[in-house]
Amino acid sequence: MYRKPWKSIPLFLTVSLLAACAAKPRVDIYIEPVVGREGTQVDERTGALTTEQHGVAITVEPLDEVELFELTKRPEINPYIGVSRWGNVEPLYTVFEITVRNSDNKRVEVGETAILIDEHGEQYGSLPYDFFKDLYRDEHPRPSIYYDIGYRYDYPYPRSYYRSPYRYYFRRPFYPRRYYPFYRAPLHMYHAHPDTRVLNNTRMFTRASVFDGSKLFPGAKRMGLLVFERLDVGTTDMKVVVPEVRITDNKGKRHKTNFEFDFRQVVALEE
Repeated sequence: MYRKPWKSIPLFLTVSLLAACAAKPRVDIYIEPVVGREGTQVDERTGALTTEQHGVAITVEPLDEVELFELTKRPEINPYIGVSRWGNVEPLYTVFEITVRNSDNKRVEVGETAILIDEHGEQYGSLPYDFFKDLYRDEHPRPSIYYDIGYRYDYPYPRSYYRSPYRYYFRRPFYPRRYYPFYRAPLHMYHAHPDTRVLNNTRMFTRASVFDGSKLFPGAKRMGLLVFERLDVGTTDMKVVVPEVRITDNKGKRHKTNFEFDFRQVVALEE
């Protein structure tokens, strides 16, 4: 027995709605390595750059929104991305993965802060864990976003706070003209309503993922994320600097050096 065509419409609409709401990573801005710096090797598959000095190798790899999305199985606890109600994934920061390896030195010390310098000389420091700890602390619900007829937006808090799992929606009633002019009548309002468990899990994930420096003994390695404020779309060339890496070799001789990596931001036009 065949299903009547009109009876399939609700099923089709339901499937379409679920597909539209599913998280769909999309890459339109990405960062690629710049080859040419002496002593630097590039991984063609991942786009990572590796530099080795005095028996210490540091690898820096840029992460796009697909790779950031795949860091967790639950997008709501991922502080580095924002997921819209239609499932579009947007990076909230410019993120690199760093790996430090100590081959045979007595001790290697790496600070928690890296530096990013763009082609205009603007300098950015990597965001420490304390930044995210304060951002995702327990708080009472508070207003987040207002929409009016003029499509003007107000973001009183960092964009990473506006996350769909944390907020609920309601429609404001229309106000008479004499109390509230029509062209200023608010249509929508979002209130942040954080879930304590989600906030705790977000802080725990950030604690485990943000690079906070390290002391490495022979044969050890340390990985983590270097998180910077999101770069302007017009930024092209940039340099990531891991400053003042302190190396103590087996003879007790000390070295202090910087590791530098060149990248370029590319904007892919959507068809």
